[in-house]
Amino acid sequence: MDYWKSQPNLHKEHNFIEIPEGNHRVQITNVDRQVFSKSKKRCYEITLKVSGQHGLLWYYLWYDPNDMLRTDKKFSEFYDSFQIKNRSTRSYKKWIGSMGAVYVNHDYEKRDNCEYEYEYAVKVGFCLKPKQQVALPPWRDASVEQEEIPPVASVELPFI
Repeated sequence: MDYWKSQPNLHKEHNFIEIPEGNHRVQITNVDRQVFSKSKKRCYEITLKVSGQHGLLWYYLWYDPNDMLRTDKKFSEFYDSFQIKNRSTRSYKKWIGSMGAVYVNHDYEKRDNCEYEYEYAVKVGFCLKPKQQVALPPWRDASVEQEEIPPVASVELPFI
């Protein structure tokens, strides 16, 4: 990530919460169905909470009627990774709460009409198979950093 290292202030300036590249356990927190008006393409926008991280990821599960073989493969990989038994897309809201694992990829996207020519993006590359998830550490919630509050002596408190 040479570009990232050469632009250290970019990270701080935009308050990015960077999720490291690699394999991560995730949990589905929301699913929305999207239909794009011009292309009529459909997808499921899946919001993922990442084990041990404060940031969220979005995974787009596309339905392509022109390439059903690829669509079936992607949906099967997703269902297998999150151990979803009911494979009906009509029950997509029931996916919420399911746990699985994904590979997180760091990427740079060329943007037009932006302050920066390239935009840094953290994306879901693919869903991991259940046998690939075995080596991952168990789920853990993101740590909450608490400010150190200095102890106050009881003689300083007027109401005791």
